[in-house]
This record gives sequence, structure tokens and C-alpha cells, in this order.
Amino acid sequence: MYRYRLTFRKDGPLRWIGHLDLARAFERACRRAGLPLFYSEGFNPRPRIVFALPLRVGVIGLRELVEVYLRVPVTNEALKARLAPALPEGLALESVRRVQREAPALMAAVDRATYRVEGTTGPEVTPEAVRSGLQAVLGAGEIKIARKIKDGAKECDIRSGIISLDARCINGRLNMAMTLRAGQQGNVRPEEVVEALLRIGGLSGDPLDFTYYRTGLFTVLSDRMVRLG
Repeated sequence: MYRYRLTFRKDGPLRWIGHLDLARAFERACRRAGLPLFYSEGFNPRPRIVFALPLRVGVIGLRELVEVYLRVPVTNEALKARLAPALPEGLALESVRRVQREAPALMAAVDRATYRVEGTTGPEVTPEAVRSGLQAVLGAGEIKIARKIKDGAKECDIRSGIISLDARCINGRLNMAMTLRAGQQGNVRPEEVVEALLRIGGLSGDPLDFTYYRTGLFTVLSDRMVRLG
């Protein structure tokens, strides 16, 4: 079994498909490319294709990660040359590299995610108002939000999950850059941070009207962020 880590973009109309549809699209593309996929054992064998972190519907992924397991080795260049043309429009293969089979599981390795957010604000949202709201968010001891769950909603404190945050108003547009806790515990969603900034700063706007880009996925080693792909 041979393990390959793929970095890809997800944008255009495909930004609106869910994670299960994305997984199916990758599986179909791998089959069209004729890759020697490694399959699980059991009654319903499936190809071993593992994504780093599901991307929320509507978010543009600039450096998403997926690992594909093969039965026989191929070169990185050959894998990219075969798979890239088989992917549907909206998915673009950026890079391929082989990783050790014994390396930590990709999903478990993700600790941080970086995002860029852009959107038009109301006329009263000035650079000074944004700076004031940003300072209020960063200075808050806690930030409570209502997160929707299957049976309703629960209150969560997202402040500790905001690792870094910058916000600027330029020509009536709000531009934000953020690093958030991600992965299996304590994850924070970018739209929750936008909601907090607007609410705490007294700014107008709707988080749903902003455009979200996930720009990278990272692990943390000795208090240092390391890009995973």
C-alpha cells in the first residue's frame, strides 16, 4: 500500500457541493484516471481516499488536502498527469507528494486552518469602526455564539479558538484574515468569527453575504504551525 498526499483547489460551481459529493467526485476521477486504488476489505470494499477536513458548503478551498492510497507505486508526476485531466471543472490538482505509510493520520494531524473573508459593508462601516470592533473581539475574555446542532442549538465560547485575526475596511469592503482552531476538538468556523465581529463591533452586515476562502491547513509541532500540504 502506497500513500500520496494531494493538494487541490475547490471553487466555481463545485464550491456548493457537500463533502459526500466531493468524495464521490474524487473517487470517480481516480477510476477514470485508471489509478491502481487500494481497497478496503470486507463485504463492501471501498477505495481508501481520506480528506483532511471537510469544507463547508460555499467556502472556496485554495489548498485542500486528500490522501489517496494505491496498490502499486507511481511517480508523483505520473499520478498528477493521469488524475488532473479526470477531475471535473471546479477541482484543480495543485501538487502531489508521496508520504510515508506510517505518518500520522491526515485528519488527526489538522490543528489549525487559515481563512480569507471578503464582503461589502454598509456605508456606516468605516475603517475606524472596524479597528474598534477588532480590538473589542481580540480583547474579549469570551465570545459566546449559538451553534446549530441536530436537536436545536447550543452555546459555545469561540474566543480561545481564534488564534489570530485581522480586519480592515478598504473602499467599503471588509477584508479579514484569520487563523482558527480546526480538527476534531474546539474547531471554530469563519462565519462565526464574522458574526462576532459584526455584533461586538456594532457593525451592519450578514455573515452569509461574505465570501469565504480557506487558504491552508496546518498542524502544530512544538508550538509552531506547519503547513500540511
